[in-house]
Amino acid sequence: MPVVKIDEKGRILLPKEIRDRMNIKPGDEFLVANIDENAIIIKKTDVKKMLKGLIEKVNSIDLEKEIEEEGNKVARKKYKISY
Repeated sequence: MPVVKIDEKGRILLPKEIRDRMNIKPGDEFLVANIDENAIIIKKTDVKKMLKGLIEKVNSIDLEKEIEEEGNKVARKKYKISY
């Protein structure tokens, strides 16, 4: 396991073999989570791809249909209608 140092600006240089293995390029984004006082996790992420996925999911929702189905469900329960 390589040992790295943090510089005066708080930066950590990832070893080349890790950058190559994970295909890390300049500008890639990472999530950083503090686990405890002596441990952090750094996870490579693609925020643009994540947001595109969320937007596609939202765009695929048919709100009118969802509202109608929920309204029908509430009405059946309220007026004790069964099919």
